[in-house]
Amino acid sequence: MKKKLLTIIALGALLAANLGADQAGQSWARLYRRLEDLKQKNEILQNITPLDDRSLEPFFLESLNDLVYGDLSKYRESRNTYDDWELLTRTIVKELGDIKGQTAAETVWEVARTAEVPLLKSESLIALGQMRALEYAEPIATMLRNINFNTRSDKDAAEIEAYGAVVALDKLKDSVGFESLFYASIGWYSDRVTDLADEAALTVSGNPVPALDAILLKAEDYRDKRAALNMALRSDASEADKAGIASTALAEGLKYSESDYTLVRQLANLRSDAVRGMIEYGVSDGETAGLLNEAVDEGDMDEKLISLQALGMAGTDEAVTFLADRLSYYNDRQISGLGLNNEELTIVKQLIYALGISGNEIALDPLSQMSYLDYTPALIRESKEAIDRIKN
Repeated sequence: MKKKLLTIIALGALLAANLGADQAGQSWARLYRRLEDLKQKNEILQNITPLDDRSLEPFFLESLNDLVYGDLSKYRESRNTYDDWELLTRTIVKELGDIKGQTAAETVWEVARTAEVPLLKSESLIALGQMRALEYAEPIATMLRNINFNTRSDKDAAEIEAYGAVVALDKLKDSVGFESLFYASIGWYSDRVTDLADEAALTVSGNPVPALDAILLKAEDYRDKRAALNMALRSDASEADKAGIASTALAEGLKYSESDYTLVRQLANLRSDAVRGMIEYGVSDGETAGLLNEAVDEGDMDEKLISLQALGMAGTDEAVTFLADRLSYYNDRQISGLGLNNEELTIVKQLIYALGISGNEIALDPLSQMSYLDYTPALIRESKEAIDRIKN
């Protein structure tokens, strides 16, 4: 039998060599149809797929339908023939993806939905993406969402399927896949999948910030909120959009109170990243200045200092009034003879800096008062430099 097959292949190759690419593909397709054995069909198929001949799309669809619904589907049921059936099916599915054979999308989805072998499922999903079969974007996103939950014992198989779903959604560029891609990017997978999902999420829609804003608000895990914020800050969105989601994140970080140390740190990290986002991209509105003022009281020293800096960089009357009132409070302490500890002096130093970079004249009165109070010469010098910076 093998000798006969080799003879057929040799004759086919000789014939194909004397034909154009289109005719060669059709010649091999006729040989494929004449054979019954799956191994033989697969041997023939190896001579067809390198052609990447789009005119053969009807042949590949016919062959796939036969494997999925027709006479050859019986080989799927037997353990002895399943591997041959799977290999042949996977080869055809891959070729349909390569030639973007959209007419086969329905059958390829059936393979993806029912495949027992992870590689076949993954290859089918990728093919759907290559075909731009947008009607399957939502079910593929649902499939990936379910894999993200990591409820299966065979993680290797699940990761192979997740990879196929990520590639498919990346190629489909439909916003319906965004949330599943986001959670895949921070999921349990290896870097191969998480990195690809991260890249895909950032490009699946023109502006990912609205979707990330929604995730940030509804996510229950503070780490997920933080991840949504940081993806937005890394995106190509406008500075205004980034400032807006930073404000949302800070509000979320201030909304909750925890006693568990781990959760306390997660909230602090969320707030700190949000404030750093504002330092880089600006304060979105007056309400955000109030949030920053609240963050000064809520956080540790590092958080206090960056929140004061963000208020100074905002430079609005409201933001600078918050800063001026704080410096006035410490000035009153000095007037009353109440000494400031090292932490309070560090805050005063940051207030001077923040007021100076604000460029707002509201800062002048409390800064000027410092020269008449019992501050260190270094602090008084810095206050005068801040005044000069505002005036100039």
